[in-house]
Amino acid sequence: MNNRKKIAVFVISPEILAQQRTMEGIFIQCERYNYDVLTFSSLKDLWFSQRDYVNAELNTFNLANFDLIDGIVVMSLSMRRGNDISVIDRLADTLRAKFKGKPVVFIDFPYELEGSCTVYTKDYPAFRMITSHLLDVHNVPADKIYFLAAQKGLEISDSRITGFKQELEARGLGWDESRIFYGDFWYGSGRQLADRIISGELEMPRAIICANDQMAIGLTNQLVANGIKVPDQIIIMGYDASQDAVLNSTPITSYEPNLAGASEEAINIIRSQIEPDKPLIAADQLTEKNLCIGSSCGCQINIDYMRMNFKSALYRTFHDNTKGFVADNTDVSTIIESYMLEKMTKTQTPAECISEIFNHTYLLSPFRHFYLCLRSDWLNTYKALSEGYPSTMREVIHAVPRNAETDGIEPFHSESSEHDFPTKLMLPQLDLPRDKPGVFHFAPVHFQGDTLGYCVLHCDLESRVTLSAVFRNWVRNINNGLEIVRVQNRLLSYSLYDSMTGLYNRRGMDRAFSHLCRFASENDSCLVSVVDMNWLKKINDNYGHPEGDYAIQLLARCVAELASDEHSFAVRAGGDEFFVIAMGRYNEDSCRQNIEKLLNSVERSNAASGKPYSVSASIGCCLKPFTPGIKLEDLIHEADTNMYHYKHIVKETQTFEHGLK
Repeated sequence: MNNRKKIAVFVISPEILAQQRTMEGIFIQCERYNYDVLTFSSLKDLWFSQRDYVNAELNTFNLANFDLIDGIVVMSLSMRRGNDISVIDRLADTLRAKFKGKPVVFIDFPYELEGSCTVYTKDYPAFRMITSHLLDVHNVPADKIYFLAAQKGLEISDSRITGFKQELEARGLGWDESRIFYGDFWYGSGRQLADRIISGELEMPRAIICANDQMAIGLTNQLVANGIKVPDQIIIMGYDASQDAVLNSTPITSYEPNLAGASEEAINIIRSQIEPDKPLIAADQLTEKNLCIGSSCGCQINIDYMRMNFKSALYRTFHDNTKGFVADNTDVSTIIESYMLEKMTKTQTPAECISEIFNHTYLLSPFRHFYLCLRSDWLNTYKALSEGYPSTMREVIHAVPRNAETDGIEPFHSESSEHDFPTKLMLPQLDLPRDKPGVFHFAPVHFQGDTLGYCVLHCDLESRVTLSAVFRNWVRNINNGLEIVRVQNRLLSYSLYDSMTGLYNRRGMDRAFSHLCRFASENDSCLVSVVDMNWLKKINDNYGHPEGDYAIQLLARCVAELASDEHSFAVRAGGDEFFVIAMGRYNEDSCRQNIEKLLNSVERSNAASGKPYSVSASIGCCLKPFTPGIKLEDLIHEADTNMYHYKHIVKETQTFEHGLK
C-alpha cells in the first residue's frame, strides 16, 4: 500500500515552456516532501477552433477522484481564453461540490473559491534586474528607457511595471508615466509602439523594456524592417526567455521568470495544511543566471542558451536508437520519422492496432510505466461519450521498459493482460508500493468529441518528465489509429450483420460456423433450426410495411433467445427466414426444446406487443454428429424441409385471421 500524499495538478497545453517551468517547481518540491503528483491535462489549447475536440480534451478533468487527492494546484493562467474563464468556472464548481475542506492553490490568475488562495510569480525582482542591466552594463539614462506593459490593471503586468519603478526609485532616479505604454502581451502591441517611434510621434528612446517576448519580437522586427538598428540605436529587452525570442532573426535578450519558485510556494501552502507539523523548505530564488543574452541588447550572446533552444527546434531525420530507446523525447522528428500512424493504419483488427500502439511506446522514453485505458465499448461507433467516464474502464496496455543491457533486444514488455477496473480508482497501480515518489500524467484519448478513454505516463519525479509535443502528437496518432479501427470494425459489421435485426447475415454465418467447427470435438453435435415467419405479406398488406418490419424484429428477438451462449448464434438468412446454429452435446430432446422455447417466446412477445395482430412462425430442426467435413448447407436444407412440414400443418389448422387479436 502506498501512503504518499497525492497532489493533483490541472493544466492546459502542458508542452508550453511556461507550463513546463511551473511544473518543474511542483516536481522539485513534491520530491522533497515525498509526494506523488497526478497531472490532468488538456493537450490542446483553448483557442483551437474545433470546440468538440477541445471539450473532449477537457473531459480529463472529470477523471479526477477527489477522495483520493490531498491537495490541488490549478494552473489557472493556462485556462483563460481572453476574458472567457468558463473552464475555471466549471472546475471550481466541481471543487466546491467534491473537494471541500482541502487545499486548492491557483497560480498567477486569482479565482474566488472558498478556502483557496493564489500565488503569483514574483516578476518585480526580475524587472529590477532587467532595469539594472540597462543602467549598469549599458549606461542607459533612466529618462531614455521606455516600458511596454500589457493591459493596465492586470496583476501580472502591474507587477512587472512595479519592478521597473522600484529599481529607479532605489537609485534615486525618477520615472515618468508618459514613458510607460500599454499593450496586450501580443506581437501587434510591439509593432504599434514601433510605428509611433518610426513616425516621429514619440521621441526615439535608447532602450525599451517589454513585459514579454512576443511584444519585444513585434517591436524589434518592425523597427529593423524600417531601418532602425537594434541594438545600436535602440536596445530591446524581453521577458519569458521563450524559444520564439531565441529563434527570432534578431535574437531577443530576455529573462527567465521564476515560475518554478511560484509553484514551489504553492506546494508549501498545501503542505502547511495537510501536514502542519512538518517543516517547509523555502522556494528557490531568482539569480543573475536567469538573464538570457541574445543580440538585442548588445552583450555577447549566451551560446549555451542559444544552443539549447536551437536543439529543441531542430528536426533530425536520424537518431541513435541502437539500444532501443530515444535519447530525447522532446524532438518531434522522432515520432514523425517512426511512421507510427502509417503502421497503425495498416492494422486490420483491434488487437493488431493495440499491439502497434504498444510497439511504439518506446517513443515516450524515459518512463517507468505506460497505461492505455479504454471504454469497454470503445469499438461502438454508434455510442458517443462527450462528458465523464463510464463506471469501469479497461486497461488494454501496460508497457514497462526493460533493461536493454540485460534483457535482450526487446526494449519493452507487457506486464498484464486486458482487465477491467473501477474508474473511481483512476489507475489501480496508484497505490502500489514504490521506492520513489512519481508523477502520473493523465491525458485524454478521444476522436473529435467522442471520449474513448485516457492514457497514463508514470515517471519518477526526479526525472522531471513533462508532457511534450512528442507526447501530444503520439496521442494524436493513437486517437486517429483507434478511430480507423473503429470504422473498419463498423464496416465489417455491415458485411457480417443484418442492419435491421443485428443478427448475422449469411456471410457472417459462414465465418461464425467456421469458428464453431474450429473448436468442436468428436463428441459434439451440430443443431440447426430454421425459422420462417407466417403471413408476413398479410401484415404488410393490412397494416403497412413499418408494421411488417416490427414483426420481423420481434421474431428476431425471439430467435436470438435460442442462441444463448458462445457455442451458438442466430442468423437472418433473408426476408422473414432465420437460422439458429449451435455446436455442443445435443440430443433429439434438444430439437423439441428449441421448438417449444421459440413458440413460448413468440407467445410472450405477442402478449406484450399491444399490436392488433399476432406474429406466427414455423420451425424445423436438424441434428447431426459433428465431423470435420460437415456441410452446413446440408443441415440447413434438412431443417428447412422439416420446417415446411411444420408450416403445412400450421396452415391447415390456422388462417391469418386466427392471428388477429
